[in-house]
Amino acid sequence: MKTTPTPASAMPIPIPLELHQQLLLASIQSGFTQEVWEIGATAIRDWLARNAPDSFSMPVTAGYQWKHLFLPSGTVLRTVFNGKNFHAHVEGDRILHEGMSTTPSRFANAVGGVRRNAWKVIWVLLPNTSTWKLADELRPRRSPGRQKRRVSLAPISGQRTPVQSSRRRQR
Repeated sequence: MKTTPTPASAMPIPIPLELHQQLLLASIQSGFTQEVWEIGATAIRDWLARNAPDSFSMPVTAGYQWKHLFLPSGTVLRTVFNGKNFHAHVEGDRILHEGMSTTPSRFANAVGGVRRNAWKVIWVLLPNTSTWKLADELRPRRSPGRQKRRVSLAPISGQRTPVQSSRRRQR
């Protein structure tokens, strides 16, 4: 068992008992390669590196714009046909499938050989995530206030239609 002396200046951090027990078990299973406080310090350093103000530099700008859905570079697309998975990757501003640039629709239909709605058959794995989501679930929905308004072609009472107006001019 490796023992590393506890730092001279240390501060206790309360954590749930269940988490502490899981940590001890994982430490035992790994052969005590690190002390519990070392594992905690590593986890905190990792968290700080991900959440430090300097880590929020520029927003992602490279990626593929699929209508109103932006797929950042590094996104993986998957579709299934006849029980087999097929993948494409977003690299830079392009979607690549088998080394060729494609679109979501062409990818879905090239694999399936039939007319398929890409929104309904493509699964998306965004960078830094571990959950596949159906493209249609990621698609932005119109809010009720922003739906297209249907224009009524019926004239307002008392208003003449273009046909009525042209007949009147001809008289």
